[in-house]
Amino acid sequence: MDFYTGLKLTEAMDVDIDHIVALKFAHGHGGDQWPRAKKRAFANDPLNLAITVKKVNRGKGEKGPDEWQPPNPKMICAYAQSFRKIVNKYGLKLIPTESAALMSQLNSCTRK
Repeated sequence: MDFYTGLKLTEAMDVDIDHIVALKFAHGHGGDQWPRAKKRAFANDPLNLAITVKKVNRGKGEKGPDEWQPPNPKMICAYAQSFRKIVNKYGLKLIPTESAALMSQLNSCTRK
């Protein structure tokens, strides 16, 4: 199942593996200071990998929660929770607009 749309994916050629917290995003939020081993661990961490369709992955790119959220509103909570876990696990530093957007997305989890 697509992590961002909730759609059942049946064709391998339609599937992409996305970094929930993009590599470039992490680099700009403290990951540039990491040793090579930590960068490798981050890039391959199953917690940070999600199955999605190519179109959604390309649209998300390196964006954070202040610039992007899953196209299916039902998937926003899972995305926000995963994003927060990854940021916390790796000690990434968010700017205020990113933190506010992430908190807004997380607040949607409690309104259900």
